[in-house]
Amino acid sequence: MTPPLRPAARTPRDNMRRLLEGMEHDAGRSGFELEPSQRQAAERLAAFGAQVAGRRRALSRKAPRSLYLHGPVGRGKTWLMDSFHGRLEAPKRRVHFHDFFRKLHSATQDLESGKGTAVQQSVDGLLDGVDVLFFDEFHVHDIGDGMFISRLLRTAAQRRVPLVVTSNYSPDGLLPNPLWHDHFLPTIEAIKEMMDTVEINGATDFRRFPVPGTAPATGHGAFRSGRIVTPGTAQQLGRLGLFRPTPSQSRILNPTTQPIVVRNSDPDLLWVGFEELCGGLTSTLDFLALAEMFRTWVIDDVPSPTEGGAGSAPAWQRFSNVVDVLHDQDITLFLVGRGPLDWDVETNRNVLPVDLARIASRLSLLGRSPSDKDMENEEAAGS
Repeated sequence: MTPPLRPAARTPRDNMRRLLEGMEHDAGRSGFELEPSQRQAAERLAAFGAQVAGRRRALSRKAPRSLYLHGPVGRGKTWLMDSFHGRLEAPKRRVHFHDFFRKLHSATQDLESGKGTAVQQSVDGLLDGVDVLFFDEFHVHDIGDGMFISRLLRTAAQRRVPLVVTSNYSPDGLLPNPLWHDHFLPTIEAIKEMMDTVEINGATDFRRFPVPGTAPATGHGAFRSGRIVTPGTAQQLGRLGLFRPTPSQSRILNPTTQPIVVRNSDPDLLWVGFEELCGGLTSTLDFLALAEMFRTWVIDDVPSPTEGGAGSAPAWQRFSNVVDVLHDQDITLFLVGRGPLDWDVETNRNVLPVDLARIASRLSLLGRSPSDKDMENEEAAGS
C-alpha cells in the first residue's frame, strides 16, 4: 500500500503570499483597501513573517531584522499589527506600552532581589518562549522609561528575538523633551541599527473618519460612551446621571506612591479635578492603578486648551498620559470644563503636549453633551 503523500512544505514565497493575502482579506472584511503606505508596510510584515517561519524550519539562530512602523495617528498601524499578529504562526507575545511598564513595575516590586536584577528578570520573562515580540504604541516621555526600553532592546538583541513596534514618532522624535533627548540618543541609534523603519502616512485618520459605507471602528465601547461636557451645568450633568459631589465626599487615595485628593470615589466612579489629577507629581503608574479600581471617571474643571496660559506643560502631558491609559483600558470618561474643550487647535503649543495629535484623535471618539440652550431649542421645536 502506497503511503499518503505529505503536503509540500510552504516556501518563503508561499508564506509571504499567504500573510499578505490574509491582511488584504482582513482589510476587505473591514470595508476598505490598503492604501499605498499601508500596503508597503503589509508587504514588509509579510516578508518578515516568512523569515520567521523559515528560521524555525532551518533552526537558524539568525534573527530577522526588527520592524518599526510609525506615522500619524489613525493611519492603521495598530490595525496592521493586529492583523499580522493574528495570522503569524509562531510563538509570539503582544504588549502595549503602558501595560509593559505596569507589569514591569509590579514585577520589580514583587521580586526580592536587587532592583537591577529584578528589572532584568522582568525583561527576560517578557521575552521567554517567544519568537517575536509585538510592542504597540511605543513612545518615551520620561528618561526613567527610556532606561527600561534600553534594557529591553539590548536583551532582545542578545536573545535574537525580533520586535515589531508601532509608534506615532519616528525614532529620532522619541523622548522629545530637550532636557533629556540627548541622553536617549544612544538608544535611538540602537533602534535605527536593529530595526527597519517603515512609515505609514496616508491622508486619512481612520479613527475620526471611518471608510464611507462602513460601520464605525469597533472596540473601546466603554471609552466611546463617555462625553465632553461644557460648560458643565447641573442640568447637563444630571441628564448623564452625574451629580457634583459635596465637600464631605472628598477622599485621599494612594494608588501607588503619590496621594491624590479626589472629590468622590464611589465603588465604580472616580470624580477628580484636573489640577488634583494632573497638576502634582502623579505618574502613569498612578493612572494605571486607578483604572483598575474605577471603570468610570469624571475629570472636572478641565481648562480650555484654547485659552492662553491654561494649565502647565507638565500638567497637560500628564493629562495626555491619562487619556492614553483610559482609552487603552477602555474606561468610560467624562471631561467637564467651563470653556471650549477643543484639542484640534494650533494655539498655545508651548504648553500643550507634544503628542497632541494622538490625544485629539482619541478624544474625538467622545460625544459632546448638548448645552441647556440647545436642549431648550430642541424641546421648543418639538412642541
